[in-house]
Amino acid sequence: MDVVDRFFNALKGKEVDRPPVTCANQTATVEQMEKVGVFWPEAHKDAEKMAVLAAQAWEQLGLEVVGVPFCQTVEAEVLGCEIKWSDKKDAIPSVPFEGYASPDDVTVPENLLEQGRIPVVFKALEILREKYGEQVPIMGHVNGPFSLASHLTDPSKMMKLILTKPDVVPEFCRISVDVISEYANAMYDHGADVVVIEDMIASVDLLGPKFYEDFSFPFEKELASRLKGPSILHICGNATSVLDNMIATGSDGISIDSKVDASLAVEKSRGKCAVLGNVDALVLLNGTVDEIQKETMKSIEANVDLVAPACAISPLNSNKNIKAMVDTVVEYGGK
Repeated sequence: MDVVDRFFNALKGKEVDRPPVTCANQTATVEQMEKVGVFWPEAHKDAEKMAVLAAQAWEQLGLEVVGVPFCQTVEAEVLGCEIKWSDKKDAIPSVPFEGYASPDDVTVPENLLEQGRIPVVFKALEILREKYGEQVPIMGHVNGPFSLASHLTDPSKMMKLILTKPDVVPEFCRISVDVISEYANAMYDHGADVVVIEDMIASVDLLGPKFYEDFSFPFEKELASRLKGPSILHICGNATSVLDNMIATGSDGISIDSKVDASLAVEKSRGKCAVLGNVDALVLLNGTVDEIQKETMKSIEANVDLVAPACAISPLNSNKNIKAMVDTVVEYGGK
């Protein structure tokens, strides 16, 4: 079974020879950068460099995916948020924005898809599609609605809004759904096979299950319903209490953190969506090869549909450690 067929069979709940070994989040590392001479921050801003670096997940590591962009700041920048850049090779851009006071202060450009780094991402997807489209799935990454809304307000202020002005929060989330859906749907047009909705700030560790259900879930569900291609929802932290909600968004797959009981996620999702995960990212970063093999086997034995890191790969991760996960799935996943 080839890599692309295996990925989509697994995502659709069909038979596979072994689970794909993939990643729902960013995959670039300093070691990869040094081997190809392409570094951040330039690879966040240059389509050719972005594509070359994204491809190293497949070329150097054997991860069965290539995806862009590497950060969660593209949409926020287009909507007027300040982006903090660093010349450090391992630094991911962030959004140190003081926040809009009101949804009325947010201006969505009419020519949204021509703004900021969105054309860079589209061009990188086109390059990846042309070179790798028959070899490996091409993945686009977008913010989740609550995460983008939190960038627009500032995450700490968003928590205060939930408590003091709860009626305002959905207004920011609706703006986010409109922007993300337009951006994501255009990703399919430019070469993406699947789009990952990375709603990291919607972590239940931050929100709790009640606030997640009220302020995040409805907008993730709306976003997934508006996408014209396959999607995967990723939420950080212990999402055990909201697994039913994640599944009910209608996403084709859910990507779970290491804090989640993978067996339970698989049990709940059967016949509804695929489960990706949930190899502990800290073990992947700091563990020995033996420890990584054991951690990966937990996901295999839990019968996840696609084995993947529980969250984004650290830029400081070694190729050796990531390949230990890949090799374990290739050797033992079919058994």
